[in-house]
Order: sequence, then C-alpha cells, then structure tokens
Amino acid sequence: MLTRAELLDGFRATQVQDGATIIVHTSYKSLGGVVGGADTVIDVMRDLVGPRGTVLFPAFNFQAWTETHYFDVLETPSKMGAITELARLRPRVKRTPHPIYSFSVWGARADEFAAADDAEAYGPNSAFALFHKLNGTILSIGLDFNNTFSMHHYVEYRTGCDYRRIKEFAGIYMGYDRVPRVKTYSMFVRDSDRVKTFINPAMDELLAAGVIKEIQVGAAKVHFATANEFFDNMSVIVREHPEKLHYIEEPKY
Repeated sequence: MLTRAELLDGFRATQVQDGATIIVHTSYKSLGGVVGGADTVIDVMRDLVGPRGTVLFPAFNFQAWTETHYFDVLETPSKMGAITELARLRPRVKRTPHPIYSFSVWGARADEFAAADDAEAYGPNSAFALFHKLNGTILSIGLDFNNTFSMHHYVEYRTGCDYRRIKEFAGIYMGYDRVPRVKTYSMFVRDSDRVKTFINPAMDELLAAGVIKEIQVGAAKVHFATANEFFDNMSVIVREHPEKLHYIEEPKY
C-alpha cells in the first residue's frame, strides 16, 4: 500500500512546480492500493502544486446534457471515476460551466476557471483555452491513451479537421445562482457514428519523441505533458496525419 509521502515523492518526478496548474486524469485502481484510498490521491495532487497552484479533475457527464438535457453545476455527478467524484464534493472546489466537459477545480485559480464560460466546449473562453494559456501540465494516471488526454479534441478544434463538426445541445441549466435557465452549449463531435476515435498511434509517436513523458508511480504508468508542447506537436499530427487519431468504420450491410 502506497502512503501519501510515497505517492507525493513519486509524482514529484513529473517536475510539476509549486504554483502550477494541472489536469489530472485518473484510474485509482491502477496505483495498486493507497493508504487512505482515493482521498489520499486528491490530497497528493494538491500537495504537488501547493497553495498557489490549481488542480483540475475531469467531471464530465456526457449523458446529463446530451440525453437528459439537464445540468446542475452543484449536483450533476462526474462520470469519470471515484477520484473525480470525490474531488467534486470537496469544500472550496468550483466547477467549470460547460455542462458536457466540466472540471472540478481546487486552488488559486478556481474562480478564474469557474468564470471560463464558452458555449463551445473547446472555444476561446473555455476551460481548455484557459488551461492552454496558462501552459498547465496534463497528468494521466494508469489510463490507456485512448481514454485520456481529452485536450487532444481541443487541439483538433483549434487546428481544424474534417472528421468532426460542431453540434449544439440545449437543456435546462442550473448554475451557482440556482436559477434554472434554458441554455444552448455545443461540442466538437465526431462527424458521424462511423468515425471512431483512436489516438494511440499519435500518442505513441509523441511519447517516443519525448513530448509525452512516462514515469512509474506504484503499479501505475503515469504520462504527462505541458499544454504548450502537447498542442504544438499534436496540431502537426492533426494537420498532416489525422489517420493517427481516428479511423472510419466500414458500413455494415
């Protein structure tokens, strides 16, 4: 069982500095057991960036807005695993506004991220855009590449690609002011159901090039990259080799 001190020592190998901004994608089970459970992992991420830093945990819930058409910034649960739901419920945590791609945010820039309201999930006033502006660090704990680094969709949106399109979704939105409103938000979605996201070839290439780095923490492989370096290199792949990010499923007759 990993202790809090052992976890923190392991994650310090990412060279994340005091005062940094990080997005943390997590598979709790991949670590192989932690004293204090998932709460300890949250505490370690906060220790890693210190009181001047900021930690974002994905709190995505795709069904809430696209299927049930209702989102409550305080009540709609995260569907991204145990750590992310526990993080959402922590005191002094703020949630970014987009009802599909929201983040639970703790730390110095929580209010700034809570104000990053853009109709488009990856737009210029989105949480992704602010994270990019701050050159935050993406951490991925024990996850397959195809199930993490959600920022690659932001790169596709900013760079432009022909296999995704903007789709609008409307619903009842309950914000911090507790006044329900009908609102419309959009997301850069797959152009059709035949488009299958598969980013492993591109991610493996960036790993080999040292853009994405890998360390071992407990039983988990941890991958990390800065937002600027990831964006600059992934955008080249989006433009020149989009086949490394998706494939088209043949029609079934």
